[in-house]
Amino acid sequence: MNLNPNSIEAFDDGLYISEVGPWAENKYEILHHYSHMFSTGMKNLFNQRIYIDLFSSAGIANIRNSNRFVLTSSLIALNLPDPYDHYVYCDIDEKCISALSQRVERYFPGKKANYIKGDCNEKVNEILSFLPKPSKSNTVLTFCVVDPYNLGINFNTMRTLNKYRMDFLVLLSWMDANRNEYIYIKPEEKRIDDFLGDIEWRKKWIALKKENYDFRKFLAEEFVNRMMTLGYPDTAFKTMFEIRSTAKNLSLYHLAFFSKDQKGYKFWNDARFGGPSQTSFRFEE
Repeated sequence: MNLNPNSIEAFDDGLYISEVGPWAENKYEILHHYSHMFSTGMKNLFNQRIYIDLFSSAGIANIRNSNRFVLTSSLIALNLPDPYDHYVYCDIDEKCISALSQRVERYFPGKKANYIKGDCNEKVNEILSFLPKPSKSNTVLTFCVVDPYNLGINFNTMRTLNKYRMDFLVLLSWMDANRNEYIYIKPEEKRIDDFLGDIEWRKKWIALKKENYDFRKFLAEEFVNRMMTLGYPDTAFKTMFEIRSTAKNLSLYHLAFFSKDQKGYKFWNDARFGGPSQTSFRFEE
């Protein structure tokens, strides 16, 4: 069976398949729109276009409580009219990396891809070792997808990757933040310390909480502020895309896009407005 490059629809191919909620389809549709525009729009402007997926999963997912299957970010990036020149995949789960590598070989033979098993925060230097060295005669642009199930990306990882010219699409998980705020506020808990690259955030949050400030909005603002120290504009905060649950319409996460080039935001705006209808930045329940 062949994959349709104009769709994220997939099928059960007998390899390991992860499970996702029905709302994930919104995310993958938007990612498909963006990758299509990015990979085609940049193909004549750079000698090499690189795709990195820090939480690559297995490439195909089953929509929970259904017999429907979709491509996830790692295979969406391959299933394009103008695919990237090089792919680097990382995932902590051996089952995911194994299934993904088999799928790439089966459906996209000959593509240049590297696979890293482990925590991307610990493997970031290994990830960078696979990237070509940019020069005047070899221009390189990288698109990095950061799609964890929780607030599992460390800001130091983003800072390390920023050594290269790189656009990011980052999933900011509010389910994790809302559910575990009472845990993360404890001084011994390091999850948000690592996420923001800042051990002083609690002081600011305690003051804002007294004013009934939204914890999710606080984290979004702080993360964007940290990315601004790397040279990315605050446009990311203005152009976030919210994903809400299909059953209870609860805010689950935001997709935050970071680029140092306005053309990147043009692609991103076209993708988020050309995808599902919900495009506002909301935090209310």
